[in-house]
Amino acid sequence: MSKKHHDVLVLNRAFVPMHIIDWKDCMTHLVRESAHAVDREFMAYTLPDWINFSMTNAEDYSKIKTVRYPIAIPEVITLTRYDRLPDKEVKYSRENLFKVYKYKCCYCGKSFKERELEIEHVIPKSKGGKSLWTNTVTACRPCNQQKANRTPEEAGMHLLVKPAKPKWLNPLTHISWDNHPCKSWEHFINRV
Repeated sequence: MSKKHHDVLVLNRAFVPMHIIDWKDCMTHLVRESAHAVDREFMAYTLPDWINFSMTNAEDYSKIKTVRYPIAIPEVITLTRYDRLPDKEVKYSRENLFKVYKYKCCYCGKSFKERELEIEHVIPKSKGGKSLWTNTVTACRPCNQQKANRTPEEAGMHLLVKPAKPKWLNPLTHISWDNHPCKSWEHFINRV
């Protein structure tokens, strides 16, 4: 059974977070020279330089064993050829809706696990409401059941947010920083 290694944050050339990949895809990017490894001091390394770094300065990094030497798995990589920003168009989906509202109920404001949340139609489907960014939010089961098949006004409930289509979805929104192995990612979420 293989050991589970951490995922890797991918930045564009301007060090803006783009997405998250697994460690195998990360190593492929490094070998193909389509990305450079980034250390915790935010210095970028080519693969040969990263191998040297792995042997001298990476005692507390997760490593993969090779025939010759262990190689540290970077926590962050930066693409060498891509400098655009992430797509502005955010696809409507259950997962993205939960990320936009940060896994919180838009009525009571409490945080929940994904399985404890539901998609809530502000204007119920039975009254012509559509599954669109501007008509859906996340709600916990008790709040969603209390609202039932009514508008918030009819149910005497108040939405904490106005449903709107997001301009961009931060790839780090769903990260739980309390137990995430890569604290270096926090620097990049603060830049977004």
